[in-house]
Amino acid sequence: MSAVQDNKEKVIKAFREEIKTAYEPGAKVMSADRELRYCLELQRDRLVNRRLSCKEEMNHRGQFPGGLNNVRSWKDGHYETSWAVDFIDHNKTYQRDGMITYRKSEKQSMYETVVDVRDGEDVSQDTYCCPNCGAVSTIAVLQEGCPYCRTSFKMSELFPKISNYFFVYDISGKADNLGKTVLKYGCYLLPVNLALFLGISYFQQGITPVDYLTEPGMLIRLLLGMAILTPVLGFFGWIYSVIFDFIRLAKKDLPVLFSTAGSRGKFAYKMAKLCPEFTFEYFTSRMTSLFKIVVFSDHDEELPFYRGPELGSIFDDVVDVAFRGSMGCKRIKEKDNMVYVTADIYVETAHDLGRRIKLKTETYRITAGRRTDIPFSTNFSITKIQCRNCGGSFNIFKSKKCPFCSSEYQAEYDDWAIYDIHKI
Repeated sequence: MSAVQDNKEKVIKAFREEIKTAYEPGAKVMSADRELRYCLELQRDRLVNRRLSCKEEMNHRGQFPGGLNNVRSWKDGHYETSWAVDFIDHNKTYQRDGMITYRKSEKQSMYETVVDVRDGEDVSQDTYCCPNCGAVSTIAVLQEGCPYCRTSFKMSELFPKISNYFFVYDISGKADNLGKTVLKYGCYLLPVNLALFLGISYFQQGITPVDYLTEPGMLIRLLLGMAILTPVLGFFGWIYSVIFDFIRLAKKDLPVLFSTAGSRGKFAYKMAKLCPEFTFEYFTSRMTSLFKIVVFSDHDEELPFYRGPELGSIFDDVVDVAFRGSMGCKRIKEKDNMVYVTADIYVETAHDLGRRIKLKTETYRITAGRRTDIPFSTNFSITKIQCRNCGGSFNIFKSKKCPFCSSEYQAEYDDWAIYDIHKI
């Protein structure tokens, strides 16, 4: 295994462990990129503010011990984006004041979007001297600021990282052992199987249930017949459940598939000459994370990347946003050294209604833009963030105003910003 692939495997493995405790106080999902890590922190704060606790269990199942860590991959001039998938039993429980308000258990496939720079190098364990206090720390530690004086830094992302994740209901159970699955369904249908066997015996041969109980030979015949028919009926029961689930999910997901068809090709074609640094998958991940940050932020006007109108209280009761795995690219236009992308994001939101949690399937239209006249580089960089007015250091990713003097940080914008969000 190459060093690059080994680093990816380590990040995927770390994320699958860290995400299980993401809602616990003080948890840090360091295998996630900045945006995803921050939106998980904001979501945890939202739960605390609403006196909710969330327990999430993700237990691996099936015949792929480490999951499938390179299902598909895409490359552009700077990044390589790939999907990893793990097959899990997913249990999620919300509680308020010790009382369960919501519980859900499903067999699911968990997809992670893994982003790495092409021809990059791992500098996470390199050391750096803090320009404020002189303390020496690794670059990986400095992602959250100097641990000694809390100086904040503006640095390029340390790749590889998980930039997005989502869950898909596993209708086929293909990650499970087929024999065990068939036997399980056969046991579920055992009463039906027994009634069918006894009914056929009676109408075709006149054998009554009492005959099977009073004659040892007949009892052995019954047991052998059940042993043969149980897996057969179990197989057809499993096939029926797969078809039923497929029809149920198709009614929900087919409109999304039709709406997003061709989005990847449209994005790649339009962006090739304007801003080719992002694959559609990487762009989707960024928009998903930024959207979640807006949803869980109590003060969207303070977010440095949000340029849209005030959203009011439309997201105040949202405690979870589950990306459904699809985004539709609707429009791309260029104006005044800016490129604007309008896209539809499909999500399932969980709303806290007090006594219960209500799930809603929703679609939001997002317009995002970034400058096209600033050279793009994946070379690693790290610099101290300093307010030009008072000299204070703060995290400009989380706030665009200095917490010491309230001056707005006038950094030249060179990344995606959201200009509009509305529900459709």
